[in-house]
Amino acid sequence: MFWTSWAVRLTPPEGIYARALAPALAALLLIPDSRTSLDEAAGLAGDVIDGIEISRLLQELDDLPQWPDIVTALDRLADHLDTHGTPIDYGRRRLLDYTGLLPHDRWLAICRRTGTPPGTGRRERIARSQLFRRLSGLPAESLPDGQGGLDSAEFRATSLRFTALQTPELAHALQQEALNFLASQHIHDEPVTWQPPTALLSGLSLPGPDPAHIDLPRLHQLVRAREHPVQHAAQVLGTTVEAIRHVLDERPAPAPPLTKNAARATGRIRQQARQAIPAERFSQLYLDEHRSLQQIADLTGFSRSVLTDLAKEYGIPLREGPQDYRRRGTIERDWLIEQYVHRRRTLPDLARETGMSTANMARWAKTHNVPLRSRGGASHSQALRAADQAHRAPRVLRPALSGQGASERLSRFAAASAFPSLSEAASGLGLNTFTLVAQINRIERELGGPLLVRAERGRPMTLTPLGRRVLRAIRTSQDSVMKSEVHSGSERR
Repeated sequence: MFWTSWAVRLTPPEGIYARALAPALAALLLIPDSRTSLDEAAGLAGDVIDGIEISRLLQELDDLPQWPDIVTALDRLADHLDTHGTPIDYGRRRLLDYTGLLPHDRWLAICRRTGTPPGTGRRERIARSQLFRRLSGLPAESLPDGQGGLDSAEFRATSLRFTALQTPELAHALQQEALNFLASQHIHDEPVTWQPPTALLSGLSLPGPDPAHIDLPRLHQLVRAREHPVQHAAQVLGTTVEAIRHVLDERPAPAPPLTKNAARATGRIRQQARQAIPAERFSQLYLDEHRSLQQIADLTGFSRSVLTDLAKEYGIPLREGPQDYRRRGTIERDWLIEQYVHRRRTLPDLARETGMSTANMARWAKTHNVPLRSRGGASHSQALRAADQAHRAPRVLRPALSGQGASERLSRFAAASAFPSLSEAASGLGLNTFTLVAQINRIERELGGPLLVRAERGRPMTLTPLGRRVLRAIRTSQDSVMKSEVHSGSERR
């Protein structure tokens, strides 16, 4: 793409979209005083446009009365770059691995630090895509996101609103995150972004507006007042959307002052909730003990809405409440298997959560071919066997063999240890990543130390000395149980 401060000046307000023209301008910059063809220029600029499209846009620019001055601007810029170069190696930037850019936990930490609502996931994707655009010079939709939809009109509209609502605090934190990302790629001598001096455009009549002439205080006032703030501000100030976006990228509007009631709700209460229910405590109550949000609200005194925001902040996926199931009238097979088979919850418990009868829940299990556990004394005998197993287990494992699903948690840890990362382990074992992480965190708390050195870029996950002891003990215990079951079977026969 082309430097934004220049693309805004060279793009006409109507007829050509700036995001379509920017890669064409980048390619055209390679042509002055050379024999580079349009197709070759497109390839050198990153293959986000082809020679045919460049030719089409070139003809549209040629029809503008400002075309001679556009040519002069590109000539001046080419001369400047030949003389001075750029502080950024853009070819290298395009080839970086951006899969680790702005990981989820870093986004949540930034939101907590800057007082930014983390949103439901789209806001995080927008922040990541805009960081990618600034770092790589490529269009935001070129980010290897894995979820798709970055080039949709809806996503672009939402991104525009994010630009308007971004605060200086959030912009500064994302800038620092970009510097950290470059450092992780062993790039320490380049700025995050760079723009050629716009003084080179002095005295030229160009089709686009000059962002320097935008009334900044008035712009900041306008973008806090409407549902579509960028479009509204562009209309009121008589300029283009891209000019407004560029100015807000460089000079974000300060956050509006909160009323006393709003400040109390979003500040003091949420801070109290974070202190009273840290992430591990929330995970224990919601994931390990299967309490509902209402039960946690009754226990802690915080409202469901505050707890919902807290769960999103911690990255804890929420279960659907009873109203969701009544509205849809269905129980999904994956959810039922996860809750009933893997987490060993009872049918009455699941029925209460979904607002239906136990008999109806049993019918859904039959519909999905989920085998039901037998009733009666099984749970009592199961508890006795669990207690006996804990007594006979290696000493290092005993603190982790209390509570429902203890053996399953240890087995999952043993299986996960063979993978290079916990996310890959969760995928390979058919589990939710947060569930697996929460279960391993619980084992580490119960055993008094870390079991795994978590994976980092270029380095796979490894076992700690305690983790190796625990893994050997789990395998010894599993071998012992298997031999006991084989021996019992032989005696019965």
